[in-house]
Amino acid sequence: MNGATGTKMRGAYGLLVGASLLSIAGTGPALAQDAAPAQAEADTGGLEMITVTARRRAESLQDTPIAISAVTSEGLAQRGIETVTQIGDFTPNVKFNSSVPVSASNATAAIFIRGIGQNDYQLSADPGVGLYLDGVYISRGVGNVLDVMNVERIEVLRGPQGTLFGRNTIGGAVSVVTQKPTDTLGGNFEVSTGSHNRVQLKGILNLPLAEGIYSNVAGFYHKRDGYVKGVVDGAPDLGDTDNLAGRFALRLEPSSNVTIDLAVDGSRTRENSAPNVMLRVDENAPAAQAWNAGYSGAGAICADPLNPARLTDQRCYNSQWALAPYRHGGTFSAISDVFANGNPKPYQSGSDVDIWGISGTIEWKITDDLTLKSITAYRKVTGFWTRDSDHSPASIVQTNSDWTQDQFSEELQLLGETGDGRLNWVIGGYYSSESGNHKDLVNLIDAVFLSGAVLDGESLAAFGQATYEIVDNLNLTAGIRWTEDKKTFGNANQYVVEAGFLTGLPFNPDGSGLQNGDPLMGPLGQTATITDRAWTPMVSLAYRWSPELLTYVSYSEGFKGGGFTQRVFPPFAFIPSFKPETSTTYEFGFKSDLAGRTLRLNGAAFLNDYDDLQVTVNDPTLGFAPIIQNAAKARIKGIELELEARPVDALRIEAGIGYLDAKYRRVDIRALNAGVTTDTKLQNAPKWTLSAGISYLIEAPGLGSFQPRVDWSYRSRVYNDAVNNPLLVQDGYHLVNASIAFNDESERWGLSLGVKNLTKEVYLGSGYADAFGGITEGVYGRPREWYLSARYKF
Repeated sequence: MNGATGTKMRGAYGLLVGASLLSIAGTGPALAQDAAPAQAEADTGGLEMITVTARRRAESLQDTPIAISAVTSEGLAQRGIETVTQIGDFTPNVKFNSSVPVSASNATAAIFIRGIGQNDYQLSADPGVGLYLDGVYISRGVGNVLDVMNVERIEVLRGPQGTLFGRNTIGGAVSVVTQKPTDTLGGNFEVSTGSHNRVQLKGILNLPLAEGIYSNVAGFYHKRDGYVKGVVDGAPDLGDTDNLAGRFALRLEPSSNVTIDLAVDGSRTRENSAPNVMLRVDENAPAAQAWNAGYSGAGAICADPLNPARLTDQRCYNSQWALAPYRHGGTFSAISDVFANGNPKPYQSGSDVDIWGISGTIEWKITDDLTLKSITAYRKVTGFWTRDSDHSPASIVQTNSDWTQDQFSEELQLLGETGDGRLNWVIGGYYSSESGNHKDLVNLIDAVFLSGAVLDGESLAAFGQATYEIVDNLNLTAGIRWTEDKKTFGNANQYVVEAGFLTGLPFNPDGSGLQNGDPLMGPLGQTATITDRAWTPMVSLAYRWSPELLTYVSYSEGFKGGGFTQRVFPPFAFIPSFKPETSTTYEFGFKSDLAGRTLRLNGAAFLNDYDDLQVTVNDPTLGFAPIIQNAAKARIKGIELELEARPVDALRIEAGIGYLDAKYRRVDIRALNAGVTTDTKLQNAPKWTLSAGISYLIEAPGLGSFQPRVDWSYRSRVYNDAVNNPLLVQDGYHLVNASIAFNDESERWGLSLGVKNLTKEVYLGSGYADAFGGITEGVYGRPREWYLSARYKF
C-alpha cells in the first residue's frame, strides 16, 4: 500500500469508527438499560422499520448483523426504478452492468458486489452474486433482469452468503421479495409515457376468493424506441424495449398453522439487439486486413493506409465506424447461406427471450417454537439473440445465439427456538438440477463456426445456523454449509461449419489445416465432468448496547463453482475447465437509530481474501477467443456507510458511501500472458460509490400534496475488462435524477413527472476488445430521458 492509499484507508476507517463511537456516546445512560426489540418501535413514529429475511427468518433490518441495503416498494416507486439492475445506482459498493460484454441479449446483467462478480454470461460459467426471487435461486445471468412488478422489497446482502444461501454468493446476494395475497380487495394501476415514444402499463389486483383463499395478479407492459441510432440503410435502432410480463399468486390458509403460497410468472421480450457501439477499429488486425484487401470489393482503396478515400467509402472497414456513444452502422445482413438455411431463425437484429417459472412455498407451524418450510420451484428460459460485432455494413464478425435452460430446485428448512427465546436455529437441505443448450453461430468473414455448450448440473447441500444469546444482548451466531456441485459439459455444438478464408491455416492441434467439420474442442461428442465440494462456515458476535445501537463482528466464507470455457478458437485437443474461486471475509459493522429514531446510520468495514479468481482474458498462447482461467489472488478491503434521516415529517434524506481498496496480490503466467499484472486494477470495482437522495412533502390543503425529489449518484473510475484496456476505462461520473409527484387528498390518484440523467452524462457501462477482429466495443448508459406517470389505487 502506498502512502496516499494508506492515508485514505486510515481516514475512511477512522470515519467509520468515529461514527460508531459517536453513536455510543449519543445513547449515554441507555447503555445500562435492557435492549428492547427494535421492531417494537415500529409504530412510534420516525423512520420506517423494515423487515428482512436475510437469515431465513423475518427480523428487523436493524437487528440483523449483516451488511444489508433494503428498499421497499415505496422507495422503488419514488426513485422511478423499472428493473432490479437500477438499484446499483444507490447501493454502496454495488455495480450492475445492464448488458454484459459479448452478449446481444438485453435480458442479461452482471452483478458485482464489493468487486466480486462474473462479467460473462456463458452457460458454463456461474455468476458471482446470487439472485433470488421469493427464496428461489436464479442460476444463470440470462433472464436475471427482473422487472419491478408486484415487488414488496429488495434486499442486497454484501459479503459471502455461503452458509444460508449457498454457492455462487461469494460476493453477496440480491433477494427480491414479492407482495403476497391478502384478505383485502384492492389494487393499483399505472400508465407512463416519456422519451423514445415510451408506453408503459402496469397493475396489481389483490383478490380474495374465499375464506383462507387469496390471490393477486400483476401485469407489466413496456415499449419504447432505441436510443442508439442506426446510420445506414437497414441499421436498426438499438437499446429499445418491448417487454410483456405477468405474475399470478395464490395463498391458501387451510388452517391457522399452515400457509401455502403458489406463484406463476412469465415474460416475453421481443427487442432489437443490445445497444453495443464501436469505440475503435484497428485496420491492422488480421480479420480487418482480410476484409479490406479481399472482400470489400474496393481493395485498392480500403487496403491502402495512405488513401484518405478509405475513410468515407462505406465498403471499407476502419475508424469511420467508430460511432460511439449513440450511433452504430451495423446492418445485421447475413453473408452465408448457413444463417438462412442451417439455422432455425433468420439472421436479423434481435433479442428475444421467453421466461416462465412456477414456485410453491409451504410453511407449517408445527408448534409455537417449531416451523417446517418447503420451497419448490421450476424455471425455464429460452432465447435467441444476434450481434453485428463489426458495427458496420461489412460482414466481418456476426453472430447469433440460441439458448435454452431450465432448472428445478427444492429447499427444506426446519426453524426453531427455545421457549425463552435465547436460542433460535435453522437447519435445512437443498437440491437443484439444471440443463441447458447454448449454440453460438459465428460468421467470421466467410468462415462459420458453431460453438456453445450442452450442460447438465446438479447441486446438493445441507446447512445449519443457530443464534444464542450468551448473556443479555450478547448474541453468538454460527453456521456451516456443505455443498456438492456437479457439472457435465458436452461439446456437440463445437465444430467448423465453413472454413472460408481460414481454410488450410494450421489451426488444428496436430498442425493440420482447418477444414469443414473439424471440432473446435476435442473429438465431437466428447464430455467432461467436474465435481466441486466445499464447506462454507460463518460466525458472528453481536452486542446490542442499547435499543439504539447494535455492533457486530463476523467471519464468513463463500465459493463460486468451477466450469468450462465454451468459446474456443482455434481448436483445442481438450475441453478447457477452471476450478472454483473462494473468498474469506472479516467484517465489523454497526446498526444505529438515533435522535428519537429520526436518524439511521449503518456501517461496515471489511477485509476479503479472494483466491483462485476466475479471470476472463484473451491469452494469445491459447487462441483468439476469451478464456476463463483461475489466474490470480486478490485482497479487497473497504467500508460502507448508509444514512437515512427524517428530521421533520416532510423531509427525507438518504445517503450512501462505499469505498473499495481492491488489488491483485498474485497473478500466474496465464494472467501475465494476457496482460494482467499485480498492478492491474480489478474490473468493476470502483474505489468510490456515493449516492444521496432528498425529498420534501408539500401539503396543498383542498388539493393534495406535492413531493419533489432529487437523486444523485457517483461512481469513480471503473475498469471494464480484466486487462484495463484504456479504451474501456470509464472515468468517474455523476448521475442526477429529478422528479415531482402529486397525490390527491384521498391518495388514490397521483401523477409523477421526472427526468433521468438530468445532466446528460455519457458513461460506458461495459465493453470488450477483440484483437483478431480489430474491434473495441461498448455499451453506454441511457441518455437524458423524461417520463410522466399517472396512477390510481383502491
